[in-house]
Amino acid sequence: MNEPTSARVARSREKLVRAATDLLVEAGPRGVTVDAVADRSGVAKSTLYRHWASRDDMLVDVVRCNVPDSGPPDLSLGFAGALRAYIESLAATLADPEWSRIVPALMSLRATMPELAEVVDGDRDSKADVLRSILDLGVDEGLLTLPIDAEETMIVLVGPLVFASITGQSERLATLTDRVLDDFMAASRSQVSHT
Repeated sequence: MNEPTSARVARSREKLVRAATDLLVEAGPRGVTVDAVADRSGVAKSTLYRHWASRDDMLVDVVRCNVPDSGPPDLSLGFAGALRAYIESLAATLADPEWSRIVPALMSLRATMPELAEVVDGDRDSKADVLRSILDLGVDEGLLTLPIDAEETMIVLVGPLVFASITGQSERLATLTDRVLDDFMAASRSQVSHT
């Protein structure tokens, strides 16, 4: 029995994305050519062009496929629990060897392709929106005071974790996550007690 067309299409796309991702990590953006991706994946160039109109379209999709989805926070945990769960989920993503190996290439592409900057910036904005909902819960519970800048808070909480990940110190992420969260909560309590 023949494989359904949709399954073949999905399988060829998955092979192409995997090949392009590997080439991006190994050789940087310049190494991701249509010929190289077709050769690495074993999928014909004509099939590649059925998925994407150009190399740039393919790169944008490859980035989109590699940006992790953190999902919505569980606000029923309360502010402290939701914040911890969310930051721990981001740390788990950063600890994933697949993600940490692609980050440098993604940042390089972000600087040269405006379409990719939109994907990366959209992901950052989405994560800031999630954090904002958690911070709003902290305000509602009286554990944080306004004004709170969600993007700045994201940098404070996640910046050290990203640094550890991209410098090959993923084994420190769990301890670092605890420290960052404990420091943030202590600073928040201190700020609330002084108002």
